[in-house]
Amino acid sequence: MVLLRVVLILLAVGAPASAAQRIISLAPSVTETLFALGLGERVVGVSTYCDYPPEALKIDRVGTFLQPNVERILARRPDLVIAVPSPGNRADVERLREFGVRVLVVNPERIAEILASIRAIADAAGVPAAGAALVARIAGELAAVEARLAGAVPPRALLLVGRTPFIAAGAGTYQDELITRARGVNIAAASGQAWPNVSLEFIVAQAPAVIIEASMGSEEAADGGAAVAFWRDFPTIPAVRDGRIHGYRAYALLRPGPRVAATLAAVARFLHPDLW
Repeated sequence: MVLLRVVLILLAVGAPASAAQRIISLAPSVTETLFALGLGERVVGVSTYCDYPPEALKIDRVGTFLQPNVERILARRPDLVIAVPSPGNRADVERLREFGVRVLVVNPERIAEILASIRAIADAAGVPAAGAALVARIAGELAAVEARLAGAVPPRALLLVGRTPFIAAGAGTYQDELITRARGVNIAAASGQAWPNVSLEFIVAQAPAVIIEASMGSEEAADGGAAVAFWRDFPTIPAVRDGRIHGYRAYALLRPGPRVAATLAAVARFLHPDLW
């Protein structure tokens, strides 16, 4: 065991901190960011759920988001491991640090944090200029979407991530921020919970003008077929009456990352189709 520990420590030693060449990502949002920064060729390991961009599917898996495989990570000889905070992976992240691995933890839960995480990842990888350029581009795209929405009347909206039971994106979530910045009123935010279970009676009483079902449809395009079929029996809900049910199972809607501006634009189109 002592010999194995020494070998693993030696394998974990990598390039200088300022120019990481062998990077492991332990979260889908981190993987997306690395590729958006042009660092895809330096990524030597990703988590099980890292599936975007498609090139990420070809990279070795090193465990799940909650349970990274420390031995497999060390075998890839990383000079930088990037994780997001979670009670489930904390012990393994600390083990990596004990083995001498440089670990960066980022927490992109809100739009400002997404931009901060991009800068932190770029700095850690030794490409701060690429980070600054990507942040500037995203900030410009966000500003363009919000400028387009200036003066729009906010409709009442509901974003569901589950059907049995109904689970909504509530207060303080990334999705709540998207709805708000897209000039909508998130009816589930009043619960004060991040992911409240809401009843059908609550939905009917709150009368949302727009319902976005993030468990329906596809990544490529909104598809309200199955969602509309379910809601057809509740015509008193304005979203049903006016045909504003949107099935949109897009990972970018559930994973805060560098596609944030396009995701905000998609939500804005659902809320204000007349502006597009």
